[in-house]
Amino acid sequence: MRIVLLSNHYYNSPRRAGFHHLADALHRAGHQVTFVTTGLSWISYARRDYRTRYAGLHAARNRLRAERPGLDSYVHFTCWHPHTTLIPQLDRLLDGLMDRYDRYPLGPVEPRIAEADAIFYESSTALFLFRKCLRAAPGALHIYRVSDDVRILRSPPPRLAALEAEIAPCFHCVSVPCAYLADKFHGLPNVRLHRHGIDKAAFDAVKASPYGQVQNNCIFVGNSHLDADFVRNAATALPDVHFHVIGPLRQTAHLPNVHHYGEMPFRDTLPYIKYADVGLQTREQSGIGVASLTDSLKVIQYRYCGLPIVAPDFLDLRREGVSYYTPGDATSAAEAVRQALLMGRDSARSDEVRSWDEVAADILADAAAFTPAATSAASSHP
Repeated sequence: MRIVLLSNHYYNSPRRAGFHHLADALHRAGHQVTFVTTGLSWISYARRDYRTRYAGLHAARNRLRAERPGLDSYVHFTCWHPHTTLIPQLDRLLDGLMDRYDRYPLGPVEPRIAEADAIFYESSTALFLFRKCLRAAPGALHIYRVSDDVRILRSPPPRLAALEAEIAPCFHCVSVPCAYLADKFHGLPNVRLHRHGIDKAAFDAVKASPYGQVQNNCIFVGNSHLDADFVRNAATALPDVHFHVIGPLRQTAHLPNVHHYGEMPFRDTLPYIKYADVGLQTREQSGIGVASLTDSLKVIQYRYCGLPIVAPDFLDLRREGVSYYTPGDATSAAEAVRQALLMGRDSARSDEVRSWDEVAADILADAAAFTPAATSAASSHP
């Protein structure tokens, strides 16, 4: 099959998100894959979008690049892209402009879309390209892979949530990674639960611990929503426990047992996860949508490695091997870590985890088995 993926991510970024793994799995299955980065413009530089700091991105703008045989990438860079102004009244006035994002040509990707057998859209600015792609490829499978709740994304235009609701019934499959997101689309017959997968071979290949002889290591990997108070409270109360934080996050505590590494390539994070003693899903309560983190990619990776997990009590992971704390309560933070260390590892926790190859195959099969309602209205601007 010829498959196009429209993502918020840059294919060559050191950060590997679900769409990267999905693209690679589809490529391994023998499909011809084109990975398109959306939502980048001159505004991205003004807003200090983390993606603008990636090496090679500037030169890759609006160029179709061969990553390896059968897998190409493209960075769709425009004068502006849908975003919030942070001024509600102005955002409402600009709603109509957001829908015109698809007027920008996609250059050499346009024929790829027209010839595609399947098009995947990430929960991001990519949704603003749905109508354009539907008009160009009415016979393709159109698949919405909901990586995140659009209401908790960084700088989403308010129009995005409304657009998602309008076009969700028109996909061959709305693929969600957790029950919370499935409930968000309650009543739609095209919704399917496909939990995140992992690259099992990459984890299995890791043989050396980065911790040396140091024991009691807790790991957090992510790019947002870290509960900094938890790290400070737990690290202060437990000086013999080490807290390792990987991701583009601010320093949480200047303590000898708190270690910040910044962002690092995906494969470099694997030893820190595999050889940790505890996985931290210690997220701050940031309002609507946070429940979608119950089945995040990091939870799946922690489970594959058999780690016990620490999480806040508002985030019900619905699994054994999880200890909970009350946000803001220093005593419960320390106790949750102690309990997790006592639980220890359990290889049986990996039984729930599937590979990305299995997940990709399931999504395509479910999409092919469903015929959405008439999409003629969806292909036109409101």
